[in-house]
Amino acid sequence: MKKVCILSMQKVQNFGSLLQSYSLKKLLESLGAEVHFIDIERNEEDDKVVGNIRLEFVNEMEKTGGLLQKVKKIDRYAINRIKIREIANRQDAIFEDFRKYQLKIKECDNELLYDLCIIGSDEVFNCMTPSSWGFTSQLFGNVRQAEEVITYAASCGATKYTQLNLEMVGIIKNAFEKVSGFSARDMNTKEFIEQLTSNPVENHLDPVWVGDFQDELERTSITVELPKRYCIIYSYYNRIHDKKEIKDILRFCKEKELEPIALGAPQMWLKNYVAVSPFEMLKIFQNADFIITDTFHGTIFSEKFNGHFAVLYRDSNKNKLSDLVKKINAENHVITDFSKLDEAYKVYRERTNVQKLVKKQREISMEYLKKYIER
Repeated sequence: MKKVCILSMQKVQNFGSLLQSYSLKKLLESLGAEVHFIDIERNEEDDKVVGNIRLEFVNEMEKTGGLLQKVKKIDRYAINRIKIREIANRQDAIFEDFRKYQLKIKECDNELLYDLCIIGSDEVFNCMTPSSWGFTSQLFGNVRQAEEVITYAASCGATKYTQLNLEMVGIIKNAFEKVSGFSARDMNTKEFIEQLTSNPVENHLDPVWVGDFQDELERTSITVELPKRYCIIYSYYNRIHDKKEIKDILRFCKEKELEPIALGAPQMWLKNYVAVSPFEMLKIFQNADFIITDTFHGTIFSEKFNGHFAVLYRDSNKNKLSDLVKKINAENHVITDFSKLDEAYKVYRERTNVQKLVKKQREISMEYLKKYIER
């Protein structure tokens, strides 16, 4: 039995990061591997070569302005904030339980030795966006715990090759020499990798898309109280804060007689925010009347488990999200702003077509992984 470690975003507090980690673990175990997780290790020597040049998407962040605006904002959302903080704490605890009991993460796994390390999925190559680990050669192949390293559905997010300085290019090229096989999640990442190595780069979809969650869904029940007819708002923490965007969403929900609920992360203007397990979240997606999202995994959850949704691109994710939408044939669900929600509401895709696409892409992914697990 091959001993494998996954180096990914399993410590990030969101459903997408946890479920892609779980799904990749499950795929590898189906091939007979013993699977563990290792943590991303911050490297100060690597990170200092980046300097002060980082990608900041300030237009996607809430602007609080001066003191008077802050006071008004606090007054406006004061009750919601108190309630949301309590729910967010519960959600964090649920995520931690998922890591412990489903991913079976142990700190001691960081010091074990492995036959193979798989870097990915998620934005493991997104070295220009601020993070707690910064720029580290470990994420590009410099893994001390493994004899062999490959990537699977790795993404560089909004990072582009042209944004790297010469020192970063040198560090990445050196680390890439230790990688036996390259798999990218999107075309932007494939092109990024090809600038830094002469080795071939394959293209595979996210583990959540190719994974099978049927057993998990069958044994999961919804434990939270939900409206009879609801619309999921799935975004990052308070990213939907623009007054016009909020107004458009509330108008749409009122016209369609849908109750909006925040899932995944709170939106301060929306009091209905629920804390649930990752599998329960998928069940809630299945039963939703409509979904509004501006995230990568929100789009996967919507298309794979429901089919009635709208997706909006942001500057920070339009590269990877437009690529995903094209690959899963979800172009008709894309809107340019939330005033166009009515257009997306008319679109629905048959589940059988989606299931065929998932099956085909799962077979392609399994063939790639099998090469390294069975040799």
